[in-house]
Amino acid sequence: MLWLVLSLALSLVFFRDFWVSLGTMLSPDWIFSEHHAAPWGVLGLCGIWLWLKRRDIRADTKFNFAFYTLNFTLGVGLIVAAVLMPPSRDFMVFQVLLASLGVFIILFGRAARLPALLLGIYGFVVSFPLLIERFAELPYATGAIKPVMWLLTGVGYPLQSAGQLVHFTSSGGEPILVTITAACAGPATMAVFIALFALMTLDTPLPPKKAVGMFLFGAVGTWLQSIIRLIILLLVGYHLGESAMWTAHFWTIYILFPLWYLLFAYIYFQQTGRKLKMQKEKVRIKGGEEEALKVAL
Repeated sequence: MLWLVLSLALSLVFFRDFWVSLGTMLSPDWIFSEHHAAPWGVLGLCGIWLWLKRRDIRADTKFNFAFYTLNFTLGVGLIVAAVLMPPSRDFMVFQVLLASLGVFIILFGRAARLPALLLGIYGFVVSFPLLIERFAELPYATGAIKPVMWLLTGVGYPLQSAGQLVHFTSSGGEPILVTITAACAGPATMAVFIALFALMTLDTPLPPKKAVGMFLFGAVGTWLQSIIRLIILLLVGYHLGESAMWTAHFWTIYILFPLWYLLFAYIYFQQTGRKLKMQKEKVRIKGGEEEALKVAL
């Protein structure tokens, strides 16, 4: 309760814009039309994960005077960093949570390890697409445009591209010109995949080699589903016109990625199930060997 009261007081003093903008940031138009579903979704999952691990966090809430100065300094540093961050609606939630984490560290020290890790995962989901758009816009977009154009022109569709522009005439004679940006190439879904993979690894880890293999498989699959989405959009535009293409643009991202990730999660947990089965088999064999040794003795 002390942490909650201090965090709320801190946010009311330094982050009043957050409370003013909260209604807008929770509106369906902001979440879906402005494509902010990914950060809110990952934040919700992190919150659920944090609640499920509350006993582990509580077990670490022991006062340690030897580290109090360090914890206090680190906590105050995070609060100052949150307050001094440039104002941005994309990072408002992160700023408030960062300051709240600083308060938590001051009060509970090492118990903040798990909340800090989850805040880092959420911060990655928020920042990764923005970093791609700012520093790797052209290569990220080109990495999606080239395979899409190669596949569609290879099967006979009359599409032409110039840089990030793709233009064609629909089957109904409508000229269509679209710009494929880095955002269209799926950095948001890639960030969500990495975040979900991190949560799954924390909760149900795989052996290192298998974990690396599954991560690469998932990253490639996430990239491919973005390519498939672009192909679907251009095909819809060609056969049904520009209006239908933009309707598909709005909905496909919320259909394809969840379906892909359900498949990935199934494969992942199949692997963890095999790991548990092998561990149980080893225990059973070891138990049998010990029993046989007792009999022999």
